Amino acid sequence: MAENVTLKIWTPERTVMNKKVYRVVLPYGTKNLTVIEDRAPTSLVISAGVLQILDEQDNVVSRYFIDNGVADIADNVCKISTRHFVEYSHIDADKAAQLKESEPENAVFYDMISHYLEAFGN
Repeated sequence: MAENVTLKIWTPERTVMNKKVYRVVLPYGTKNLTVIEDRAPTSLVISAGVLQILDEQDNVVSRYFIDNGVADIADNVCKISTRHFVEYSHIDADKAAQLKESEPENAVFYDMISHYLEAFGN
C-alpha cells in the first residue's frame, strides 16, 4: 500500500496516532471529507463521528470514533486535535451507555456512539 499521508491525532491527554496511511475520511458536518495525497491545504472544524482509514481499493482498514475538533491538512500531513478518540472495535452500545452514565460531562459523545452503533452495528 502506498502510504503517502501522515496522520497525526492528539487528544488533551496524549498523542494517539502518528502513522502513514493511504487515505483518511474525516467526519465533516453532515458529510465526510477524504484526505488524499497532494490535497490542497485546508483547515477545518471536524464533527463528532467516525474517522476511517482506507487502503488503495478504498476498503476500510480501521475506524475510530472521534469527538469534535480541528483538522489541519497540508504537505501530505493531516493533523487532528480532538477531545476523544476511541477505537471502533473497542466499544459497543452497552459500554457507551455505561460511559455516558459514569462520565456525564462526555454524555453527548457517548450518546453519538450509541446511536451510530444502533443504526449501523459493528
